[in-house]
Amino acid sequence: MRLDLILAAAALCLATTSCAPAESRTAHNIEEATIGVAQCDDYLARISACISQLPPDRRAALTAQARETFATWKQAAAHPQHRQTLPQSCTVSQALAREELAPLGCTL
Repeated sequence: MRLDLILAAAALCLATTSCAPAESRTAHNIEEATIGVAQCDDYLARISACISQLPPDRRAALTAQARETFATWKQAAAHPQHRQTLPQSCTVSQALAREELAPLGCTL
């Protein structure tokens, strides 16, 4: 399974069909990104650590995908109705990313 499919699945878990990614200054620094939901913050920290250990040619795409995920989750966290779905969405995303990134040496 490709990471872009994983991230798409995570977005579907949010059930937010009308949400566009939010702009955020911290979305540019995934290693400093926080959502305020433990499962999401854990995922972002782990994915950031994974990205930092990858060869440079693999980092750009994964960083862009992580930024998009962060922006989507950050926007969802701002809405009480969507925020309650984030723990499950982030947990599912981490489980899927664990499988996808294991061959690259990442342990999520």
